[in-house]
Amino acid sequence: MSQDDIRGRFDLNRRQLVKSLGVGGVAGLAGCAGGGGDTTTTEGEDTPTPEDDTPTPADASQVQMGGELIASFGADVKNFDPTQQNDTTSSKAFGLVYETLLQTDFSGKPQPLLATEVTQLEDDLTWQAKIREGVTFHNGSELTAEDVKATFERYKGTPREADVYDWYDSSTVVDDYTLNFTLKTKYAPLKFALGGVPIVPKEVADGDLSLKDDPVGTGPYVFEEHQPDTLFRISRNEDYWFTGSENMPEKPPIETVTFRVIVEQSAQLAALQGGDIDFMNNVPADSYSDLKDNDDFTVTERTQGGFDLLAFPLAVTPYDNAKVRRGVSRLIPRDAIVKSVYQGIGTPAYSPISPLAAQFTSSEFNQEMGEKYLAYNQEKATQLLEEGFNEAGVSKPFKTKIITNQNPQRVKWAQLIQESLNSTEFFDITLEQFEWNTYVGKILAKDSHEQNNLIAVGWSAGWDADAYVHNLFYSKQFTPACCNIPHYESEEVDNLIEQGLQTYDLEERKQIYQQLMEKVCKDAPITYIRFGKAMDAFRSDAVKGFQTYPIDSGEYTGIFSAAAEAFTYVDK
Repeated sequence: MSQDDIRGRFDLNRRQLVKSLGVGGVAGLAGCAGGGGDTTTTEGEDTPTPEDDTPTPADASQVQMGGELIASFGADVKNFDPTQQNDTTSSKAFGLVYETLLQTDFSGKPQPLLATEVTQLEDDLTWQAKIREGVTFHNGSELTAEDVKATFERYKGTPREADVYDWYDSSTVVDDYTLNFTLKTKYAPLKFALGGVPIVPKEVADGDLSLKDDPVGTGPYVFEEHQPDTLFRISRNEDYWFTGSENMPEKPPIETVTFRVIVEQSAQLAALQGGDIDFMNNVPADSYSDLKDNDDFTVTERTQGGFDLLAFPLAVTPYDNAKVRRGVSRLIPRDAIVKSVYQGIGTPAYSPISPLAAQFTSSEFNQEMGEKYLAYNQEKATQLLEEGFNEAGVSKPFKTKIITNQNPQRVKWAQLIQESLNSTEFFDITLEQFEWNTYVGKILAKDSHEQNNLIAVGWSAGWDADAYVHNLFYSKQFTPACCNIPHYESEEVDNLIEQGLQTYDLEERKQIYQQLMEKVCKDAPITYIRFGKAMDAFRSDAVKGFQTYPIDSGEYTGIFSAAAEAFTYVDK
């Protein structure tokens, strides 16, 4: 079956699907930076319009088969099971091992993967997925509709339950390759959901197969080994279902991909420059220009789907006072952070939706939210903090702590915030760093909002507006679920999130999300630091054709994706 076959049956239903599906991506904490309806949606409106260009694919006529790609992770892989993953490193690690029904390509368009066709049936809530025939899992069992149904339903009661049960009600297996599923209610970003649920064998749900130590998917690569805190290795799936096309080889050109765990950015850079690794993610901003100007290396970049943030513990006085939270936000030197920490790469963030999802926001709206609520203004900050401290009955200076993971750039901007707040009479702030997996456990703890810690972290979202707000602000996503860290609760915000999910008209959705953004900017349970760039660097002589994906969790999509028509090969 060729790539044309992969797209053919999907395109027959594309306009109907576009009317009903939002644009999305997998959302999660970033540690390494990082139904239908009567709508009038037109072709092309389902994709974002970031200022940068869609990457150019590799030339299939020049491909070389074989070899090993050695890349880097800035943190260790934490979880092998998709229902347990709340960090982007784990998602990156398994993006080539597991596959989903649909996959979003490099321009934000949905493409079929394990489903050849997804169509709406007789009403807004009933859908049908045609499952690709001839696909086998890495353990040799054949993919059927039973596996898809079991995959959906095993999410119940897990940390990632919302990935499915925000929209899924029930499903019926019609035959081995047909699944009818019913939505709870209209769900605009259905594609985000289908593209964010890796399909695994039904034996996992039955308890007869564990993914804890041996992940089993259908992807172009199979799991080989994991040496904790050292490396993660995958190898080419020689029985992969894809049979090639004019633009794509039938199998991944690269035989083995080894990810070395190198926490320090400086050590990653030294390894790249010394030839110990071929590929570096999380390019240090202060090295960007040197690498870009050096022909020995190639640097690729895209507008990124995510942002850096500072979360407040709302159960701790005085952070239970919105004036205090906005006062802190008014002391964050975002311009200085972008300039000195990121060497001018990126823009200050005052609202939660990235420019990648350009249908829902704009630079003008982001600036407006800054001016009204969050941008640096020492005079307004002093007034807000004075009023907030008096209302809270808190004495000055208030002793508190900023916590972050061991990411040099994040540590630097946290230090700038620390210095700014300590320069006032209101705060006495210390800073503490943690290893990434330890940090994730700490900030996703059930009582994280009760600890006197300001939490500095990154959020990796996607193509759709919901991915930027749902997990962070919806009251049903309190930790230990992902990832309402402050335990922020607002009936108005909950209602707006639900309306946004159930509204198919693009302009109406835009108005809903802008109203929502203004509300959370005013309440400020978290504050936003910077919208950045997804950047990768690799050896020009060794790595050929790699494309940078704008969603952090899908960073290595460019190694091989039949749906997105992307592949990479090595020349060593």
